[in-house]
Amino acid sequence: MDKTHQLGDDHNMPSKVQALSWRTAKTLHQIQLLSCDLCEFVTWESPDHCAPFWRLYWHDKLGAEITVAQQSIPIRPGYLVLIPPNTHFSSSLRNPIRQLFLHFLVEPRFRGQAGAVFQFRATRQQAEYCEQIVDQLTTDTSSIRTSLLSQILVSLAVSKLPLTQWTPRFEDARVTQAVDSIEKGYPSKIDNATLARAARMHPSAFIRLFRQCAGCTPLRYLMSLRLEEACILLHFDEASLDEIAQKTGFGDRNYFTRVFSRSQNCSPAKYRKLVNVSNRLRPGV
Repeated sequence: MDKTHQLGDDHNMPSKVQALSWRTAKTLHQIQLLSCDLCEFVTWESPDHCAPFWRLYWHDKLGAEITVAQQSIPIRPGYLVLIPPNTHFSSSLRNPIRQLFLHFLVEPRFRGQAGAVFQFRATRQQAEYCEQIVDQLTTDTSSIRTSLLSQILVSLAVSKLPLTQWTPRFEDARVTQAVDSIEKGYPSKIDNATLARAARMHPSAFIRLFRQCAGCTPLRYLMSLRLEEACILLHFDEASLDEIAQKTGFGDRNYFTRVFSRSQNCSPAKYRKLVNVSNRLRPGV
C-alpha cells in the first residue's frame, strides 16, 4: 500500500515520505550488557551459580564442566554456552582454562523451559568475534570495540534460541497490561484490586488468570523483580545492604535479608562476597 506522510521538524519545515509498504516491529528486544570478562581459571568450583541474568561462556580448551539437574555438561572449545537467568548449576574444573564470559539481560524475557542450557558450535563469524573480544580485553579493557563486539556476539547467540519462546510476552493482553503496570510502578507495590479493576475482572479471577499466564501471583512477580535488581546490585554495585533494601522496595534490611536468603540459599552479604566484581578472584562467575 502506498503511504504518504506529512512530517515536520523543529523548524516546522514540512517534508514528504513515500513508501510502497511499511512494517513496524511490535516487539523490540533490548540487550543490556552487565559484564564482559576474560579470566584464566585454575579453580572454578561453585555449588550454585544461580543469578537473574544470562551467561555466555567461551572456553579455549577442554577442562570445565557444569552440572544442571544432575546432568554433567562439558564445555567444549569452539562452542558457545548460553545459560538463561535463574538456572541453578554447579561448576568444576579438571585443568586450567581461559574463559571469556558475558553477563547480560534481555527484555522481553525468555520463557523457555526452566533449567535449560544451550550449547552450540560457534559459526566462523561468532568465533572471530570471540577472538576479537579476547584480543581487546588483552590489550585495552576500555575500548568501545569490546562493548560493540559483545553486543553483536550476544545478539547472534540468542537468535539461535527457539523464537516461539520469546513472544508473545504473555498469552493474555490483560496480564501483559498488569505486568507493565507492575514494572512501571516498581519498586512500589500495586494491590491486586487495582490491577483487577484495570483488567475489568473480579480480583480472584484476575489472580487465577495471572498465575496461569505468568506462573506466579502479581505479588510474587513484583518480588522477583526486586530480587533480580538486588542480585544485580550485589554483583556490580558497592551500595550498602540498607541502601539496596531501600532501592529495591524491601525497605527494611532484615526483611530483605530473610527474603533474599530464602530465594538464593545464602544471605546477601555472603552472596556479595562470592560474586561481586570487585573481588578479582571471582569464584562465583
